Amino acid sequence: MWLPLESNPEMLTAFARRVGLPSGWMFTDVFGLDEDLLMMVPHPCQALTLLFPVGKMGPFKQEQQAQIEASGQELSKKLFHVTQHNSCGNACGTIAAVHALANAGIPLEGTMQKFFDAHTNATPDERGHALEAESDLKEASETSALGGQTEPPDREDELDNHFICFVPVEGHLYELDGRKAFPINHGPTSPETFLSDAARVIKVNFMALDPDNYNFNVMALVLGDDE
Repeated sequence: MWLPLESNPEMLTAFARRVGLPSGWMFTDVFGLDEDLLMMVPHPCQALTLLFPVGKMGPFKQEQQAQIEASGQELSKKLFHVTQHNSCGNACGTIAAVHALANAGIPLEGTMQKFFDAHTNATPDERGHALEAESDLKEASETSALGGQTEPPDREDELDNHFICFVPVEGHLYELDGRKAFPINHGPTSPETFLSDAARVIKVNFMALDPDNYNFNVMALVLGDDE
């Protein structure tokens, strides 16, 4: 079982740097999904992570999967999707970060690049099992989790929130969720519209399903100034 990562940019950046994110790239808070607040996000932005409450999402998730299985969807062969197996426990934050790094088109180094290279041709299920056995990634994740602003929950705790990732790959907006059977193609996007396109999906497919819940958090993987 893995310790959960907090949804704060310092922690995700610390993990990402430990596993091979080049200096200059970092995670930063997205303070809101309206256009004026999205304009505050540094560019380029290569991925978004979303932490959301899972309580009311189940029926929509099942309906969405059934609809896609019936009608099909186009998926880029460049996508790197990792299944979150139960034995990983609360690793959804780590997997969201892995999804962001592996699909952002950023030259990586070290542990993350080795994991990506070794499992490029594997299935998502196989990648998930490989992640379970990847001691360097787990150590980096645990070290980052223990350095958070709050004491991490126990490994066995069932959490009410879940991390996922949105990335632009080959001109399409994809949702990557280790707990879903496959990536979700949300349609065309571009470097100029990625933030607003992802914000629209988050508002319609997540926030609108639980409008009285404020436990949503969005972060962006951006190129910014190192402090």
